[in-house]
Amino acid sequence: MSRLSVLLLLLVFGSAPATESGMWLERQEAGSREEALALATEVDIQVTGMLAMVEVRQRFFNQTGGWAEGVYRFPVPDRAAVEQLQIRLGQRLIEGEIQEREAARATYEAARDQGQIAGLVERDQGNLFSTRVANIPPGEMVEIRIGFTQPVIFEHGRFRLSFPTTAAPRFRPVNELERAVREQLQDAVGHSLPQRPVQLTVDLRPGLPLSDISSSHHAIDVEALGSDWLVKLADGTDWSGRDFELVWQPEDTGEAATAAFAESFNGHEHVMLNLVPPQAFEADDTPREVILVIDTSGSMSNEPIVQARESLHYALASLKPGDRFNVIGFNHQARSLYPQPRSFDEDRHVEATAWVDDLAAGGGTDMGPPLALALGAPPLDGYLRQVVFITDGMVGNERELLERTRLELGESRLFTVGIGHGVNGSFLRRLASAGRGSYTAIADTARIAGRMSELVLQLESPVIHDIEVIWPRSVTFYPETMPDLYVGQPLSIIARADRLSGDVIVRGTSNGQFFERVVPLEDFREAPGVASQWGRSRIEALENRIVSPAEDRLIESQVLDTALTYSLVSSQTSLVAVDRTPARSREAALRRYQLDTSPAHGRAGSLQAMPATDAGSAPAALRGALALLLVGLLLFQRRINRDEGDS
Repeated sequence: MSRLSVLLLLLVFGSAPATESGMWLERQEAGSREEALALATEVDIQVTGMLAMVEVRQRFFNQTGGWAEGVYRFPVPDRAAVEQLQIRLGQRLIEGEIQEREAARATYEAARDQGQIAGLVERDQGNLFSTRVANIPPGEMVEIRIGFTQPVIFEHGRFRLSFPTTAAPRFRPVNELERAVREQLQDAVGHSLPQRPVQLTVDLRPGLPLSDISSSHHAIDVEALGSDWLVKLADGTDWSGRDFELVWQPEDTGEAATAAFAESFNGHEHVMLNLVPPQAFEADDTPREVILVIDTSGSMSNEPIVQARESLHYALASLKPGDRFNVIGFNHQARSLYPQPRSFDEDRHVEATAWVDDLAAGGGTDMGPPLALALGAPPLDGYLRQVVFITDGMVGNERELLERTRLELGESRLFTVGIGHGVNGSFLRRLASAGRGSYTAIADTARIAGRMSELVLQLESPVIHDIEVIWPRSVTFYPETMPDLYVGQPLSIIARADRLSGDVIVRGTSNGQFFERVVPLEDFREAPGVASQWGRSRIEALENRIVSPAEDRLIESQVLDTALTYSLVSSQTSLVAVDRTPARSREAALRRYQLDTSPAHGRAGSLQAMPATDAGSAPAALRGALALLLVGLLLFQRRINRDEGDS
């Protein structure tokens, strides 16, 4: 490249060629790519108990020389609720608002076509979202802010918070040319740029005393602030495409602990009560009746049936003398090892193992009869019945099965295990929820031992069962059916009422003894995000509700009303932000771009992500003109080189 070309690159704050994992603008209609200069990514996370509020701020520089529309798709953590969109250009701040999905798309497209700067956030499917920003000026910077809430995971005595960095742009190592570009850009914008590609801060308010805080993949600095903690990435941290994961462990008192939070919103009181189990618990005084159900239909052929049999062996090995058990196999018919559950001993263990080894896959799938066999007769007095249902969930009558489970469950608990790749995980999760249990996914043979060991530990250790929560007045709470509290699986209860005062009382049975915990509402800590979490829980409960086709429209209306009230992106709503001042004239062309994020560590390929920008000024116009001049020069030089090659 000529010195003039390099000089022009510096003047327009360009950057050198990058590897495939860098940030790129892809011009779809021309089939070519241009690299986007990503200036900064900042992530602020505030953790309250088992809820995290996340704000991601990204600044990009549009160096394409033309008005751009950026599009990217990004994942958020499972069960996250996206609820905020802001676009900042210079002194202008454009706030997003929740609208019905089709109306939001129409608002965005109209603003785009009229030359207005606009943004749109939509949920594509599951936890995958897409963001669009229209009319990004040439030679400008824009700051995009996206906010969402996500639940914190608790496993084996530890809390875990994950942030998917693959949803944010990746930065290449800075070479000499880029360093010069950044120095000039810093002088131009009048403020310092970060030395690290990503700045991440976690304001940790666990509500419980902690014994340890650590990061799984990155170096961190931790500062104690009374009962709270401030966590930051350590200087010089290398992201290298790894997702961020923060882990903290509460002090173990040997008893169930409580953490309580509250938030007032829209004339209502919202409260969240977390029950955290001890790290170890011997449930010696809680005899169990374990019913193991295995799917042997044709869809379970080959590897799935091998995994399913192996899973049953782990479950059988966990039984103790004094427990009662039975094994049920099914395809288009159901058959059981014994007519009724029997007491477990060594001889029956051998008998059950041989019966399981003879199971082969074939035939159709009818989950109704095995559910009837497992749930039909009530358990013996004093026994806690746990039904472990091992299947791939490939059925077409989901509504009927969910309704049957709710009607026939009684005092039983239903735990589902999804076997193999491509299982119907959504249905199995809903089935377990209806059965007051949990869902375990086992995709690969190598994971059977670990995943089944976790489930076995959970089933062996019911800390508190038959839980009842008594509120001082009428509330709407979730989950609507209260599950048990097991080791390794905390329980989060969230409720809304017009006004709350007094005590919340939690009652149940622990090791055969009456359990009661009184939590005064005055002890609930004020915390943002509790209200939106209640809204997300209500939407999830509505979408999981089993209704007739004629009632679907009513459910959609209730989801829409909740999402609008709590400003949540959902299946019925989207986030849209529009600057009412036209920025692009109708004569100026708008080009659409897609931007690749870098792949996660150890993976090839990427999602599509977006560029962006910030501020309108004379220097920006000059940079845009220089960018256009550079494009013309490079095209002219390429044509000369081609002509010389042809001659």
